[in-house]
Parts: sequence; structure tokens; C-alpha cells
Amino acid sequence: MENNIKNSNGVNWSYGVNEGNGVNWSCGVNWSNGVNESCGVNESYGIINCYGVDKSIFLADKKRSFTVFGKEVSEERFDEIWNNLFKKLNGWFPKFNTAYLCLKKEGSWEKVDASKIRPTLDDWEEPYEAWKDMPQEAIDYLKSLPEFDEVIFKRVTGIDIKDNNKKNEEKQKLLDKAQELLEKAEELKQEAGKL
Repeated sequence: MENNIKNSNGVNWSYGVNEGNGVNWSCGVNWSNGVNESCGVNESYGIINCYGVDKSIFLADKKRSFTVFGKEVSEERFDEIWNNLFKKLNGWFPKFNTAYLCLKKEGSWEKVDASKIRPTLDDWEEPYEAWKDMPQEAIDYLKSLPEFDEVIFKRVTGIDIKDNNKKNEEKQKLLDKAQELLEKAEELKQEAGKL
């Protein structure tokens, strides 16, 4: 069972393999040879039972590590944050191309003309356009984490927490003022009804 194999030979029960040879029971392998029961291997040779390997020659049993904002956490903590974050995201994800806009327009993937899919970013080193409408509930959740790192968050998303906080304060002031005006309007309507 091989899926998404490109320019590779001798691949068995693996997927996401590019320029790899002699790959067995592995996923996410790029420019690597002799990889067995491993995931996330790049430019390496002779790898068995490893996770997240880059530029290694003969490596065995490298365990998976779990990080949040660059800080190592337990698998349980990672899973807790992962699950909570995806609840807060409520199906939202960053859009790096127009594929989902095309899907929304056409109604099914079968009808989407792949030649019309375009990137949404001008600069792949600054993918901020894709993150601009991240749900505030998810941002607030991430900010609440003891692992949160404002610099990393801004580097990945382009969202400046300080600016974001100011915008949220301004938004809340406007909402409060609108509510005040609505309440005043209701009072005036009741007074007019008495006339």
C-alpha cells in the first residue's frame, strides 16, 4: 500500500515519499534511503524506528518529541492542547491557496478545476495573509497557555498580540457603546408608546 510516491524505488507500506529508495512502513520521507518504520525523515540514510529525523546517517529508535511553542511537553499535555485548540478553531484553518474557495463555489472536489487554484501568499516566508482571520477564541486560548511564546506566534502567524489586544479593546468599547445606544433607543420607544 503505497501512496503519494514520487521518484522513488523499493517502497513498501509507506506514503508521502519523495526521492527515496528502500523505504518500508514509513511516512513523510524525503531524499532518504534505507528507511524502515519511521516518520518525518529528510536527507538521511539507514534509519529505523525514528521520528523527526533530518540529515542523519544510521540512526535507530529516535523517539517522538512533543513541543508547544518550542517547549517540550508530555504527550498527554500535547494531546490536551491539540484537542482544545481544534475545538476553539471550530473547523477554521489557514488558507494558503484558493482551493477551498473553489470548493465552496463548485460544491464538490470533482467539479473543481485545479488549474484555477492559486496561492494566496505573496511571500512564503511571511504567510501572514493565511492567518489573518484566525478565530479570536483560539488566539485567546493559545495566549492563556503557560507554554505560549509571543515571538514564535507572531513569526508563524504575523499576529501581533499587543496590537490584537488593542483592537479587541477598541472593538469591545464599540460593542458596549452600541449596547448602550440600543438600550437608550428601547427606553425612548417605550416612552413614545406611552404618548
